[in-house]
Amino acid sequence: MDLDKIAELFGVQVIETDGLDPRWNGMYRHQKRIIYLRKGLDPWKRRSIFAHELAHAFYRDEVHGDTRTELRANQWAAQLLISKDEYRAAEEIHGPHPGAIAHELGVTPDVVKTWCDIYKRATTR
Repeated sequence: MDLDKIAELFGVQVIETDGLDPRWNGMYRHQKRIIYLRKGLDPWKRRSIFAHELAHAFYRDEVHGDTRTELRANQWAAQLLISKDEYRAAEEIHGPHPGAIAHELGVTPDVVKTWCDIYKRATTR
């Protein structure tokens, strides 16, 4: 999944910076169509945060910190970054260990947890 290409398709510029508030590793500014990512993130965290911020761009979110938009961005990112087949293959290798599955898939454990929550909800309907 080429997140830079997706950003380009969305018309969003990506800037890596040391200038973010210490509480955040990424931020989307809709008015400027810019995603800011903290410089020096490990590859798993960078990919996960980048996808989350792309979700904000996709939905044109202008408000920061709203619980509903954050959940929606987490879910969108998880579905973008993990397919059922990829998850199944990683789980066959590592068993039901979210951290190991996340490492295998190149995402954070939070992304794996979100993906599992979506999948569980879909299978219980």
